[in-house]
Amino acid sequence: MYKFILVLFVSFVSAQQTCKLSFSNNSLSENGEIVFVIKNIEGKKIKVPKQYSAIWARPTDIQVYNDESKQYLDTKYSFDGASCLNIEKCLGKMTCLKSAESKEYRIPIVPGRISKAFKEKKKYRFKLAFDTYLFSGCSDYKTDWLYYQN
Repeated sequence: MYKFILVLFVSFVSAQQTCKLSFSNNSLSENGEIVFVIKNIEGKKIKVPKQYSAIWARPTDIQVYNDESKQYLDTKYSFDGASCLNIEKCLGKMTCLKSAESKEYRIPIVPGRISKAFKEKKKYRFKLAFDTYLFSGCSDYKTDWLYYQN
């Protein structure tokens, strides 16, 4: 019984932790890059990756524009998620962000694994989910709609 209460308490406390980082991004550039920004909002140093690989930016919710209906429609295209059993090997070297300090990552999106979903010469929109839980304990960061003309 005591073990059960201890496990319940520990899970409750860990669920109450707040994210100590803020995330943002810009729109997709003409050359297919996105700038992903991580900012430390904690009063002490926090470790973040020195480089952020495009493999950790997963395309989601890919839609194609339909000229007849004048709206975006789901493509039902899905990607395999990347899995990481050894965080140090997956993320590489880490660096410390001081309080209120930011780090920018230029991440190539197109061409990349999302290009397989752009089969026709049309307008597309999609979101990216950044795997931030690996190093921060924060929920994955998900962008607003990003637009691409194939």
